[in-house]
Amino acid sequence: MRGNVGRIDAWIRGTLAVVFLVLAAVFSASPVLSLAAALFALLFGATALTHSCPLYNVFGLDTRAHDSHAQHQ
Repeated sequence: MRGNVGRIDAWIRGTLAVVFLVLAAVFSASPVLSLAAALFALLFGATALTHSCPLYNVFGLDTRAHDSHAQHQ
């Protein structure tokens, strides 16, 4: 799968992964909330590290910066 997540998008996703990981620890008394937060952390972390989001492919989105000079040559 080719990358479709840009640098800023990946940083935001990485930050959200950390936030959801902290929430998973905070909600440890509630297994359902803790598991849901951990799954979101895994999802955001994986898409941040791979720079690829399957939902972006479905909707035809791409947040990577494109070099306009390379396209015109």
